[in-house]
Amino acid sequence: MAKPMHLLIADDHLLFRSGFKLLVSQLFPGSQLSDAGDANEAWDVLDTEESFDLVFLDLAMPGMNGIAGVRRFVERRPATPVVILSAHAEPDEIAECMGLGVRGYIPKAASESVLQNAVSLVLAGEIYVPRHAISQILSEGGNDTREDLDGLPENNPLRQLTPRQRNTLALMIEGRSNKEIARSLNLLESTVKAHVKVILRKLSAHNRTQAALIAADLGWPRRVRTRTS
Repeated sequence: MAKPMHLLIADDHLLFRSGFKLLVSQLFPGSQLSDAGDANEAWDVLDTEESFDLVFLDLAMPGMNGIAGVRRFVERRPATPVVILSAHAEPDEIAECMGLGVRGYIPKAASESVLQNAVSLVLAGEIYVPRHAISQILSEGGNDTREDLDGLPENNPLRQLTPRQRNTLALMIEGRSNKEIARSLNLLESTVKAHVKVILRKLSAHNRTQAALIAADLGWPRRVRTRTS
């Protein structure tokens, strides 16, 4: 039998925290759940109890000081995955949190299935960000108006992508499936799968979500010309 998970839920709203604990206990039976009402209490729990498999943090709770609090948790407990719980999904905020090493960002309005999928991904060593947020990060995250990647340094991984791979990545960022990408680019689905595999390798990404976030961090422009190979 697998070892029961030990999770910390830190949120200053008692009603939400109680309901969230109940939901998590139902989605992940046998889990040991600890909770805290503010950032300082969360630190006390982390310092006095055994190691945790995952920590849920409310970004706006007392003592967090926003991004500064996130950095503190991530840097002092690098081996413990941190997942942000937030009533908002601001692109800049999400991008900054993920840049600090946060493993997941879950809106409080998310469904049970989304929560279960997000936690499973994080525990498997991957990351979770709402799909719509990725598009917002890429469209609103900067003032870059270039239509291609030619202005990036030669050693930028995005410059190592072929025109076809750039087109494929652009459609991946939009959330298209391999079948949809194949139809859009008039390719075989097997060819698209091969392109996706190469893109993930060149960007050192484990999945599509991470590839999109890495692309944004590397300077992916808001619009890329559609070119043929």
